[in-house]
Amino acid sequence: MQLRDLFRSVLAGILLLAGIGLHAQGGVKDQVVAALGAGDATAVARHMVANVDMALPSASDYYSKAQAEQILRKFFDEHPPKGLTIVHEGTNRSGDSYYIGNMPTGKGDFRVTFFLKKAGQVFQVKQLRIEPGRTDR
Repeated sequence: MQLRDLFRSVLAGILLLAGIGLHAQGGVKDQVVAALGAGDATAVARHMVANVDMALPSASDYYSKAQAEQILRKFFDEHPPKGLTIVHEGTNRSGDSYYIGNMPTGKGDFRVTFFLKKAGQVFQVKQLRIEPGRTDR
């Protein structure tokens, strides 16, 4: 009976740690979605890795957090978001989580994709893409 109890304790610990990790990731995802949907470049940048891969209609490269924040702020000034709805999410082969959503703005809809990577104990945005949405619907 002792081995069974030990097994149950270890299994419960593993499940607890996995649940905490998913909750932490979900919290960051929700904060990033809210910040993008509100057009808050500062809040989005707070969750970025030091050098983020970012692609917007006007710029595409690796940028420092500060540069990415400025470019994103300019985009939001020109295209004020009216929210962000996630339509698909998953995990890539590297274990990074990705989220794809639709962001309506005053100047048309955009497709938003971002990847979260675990860095130490936190999840951070390692890639952000904002592309014109499809118009053939």
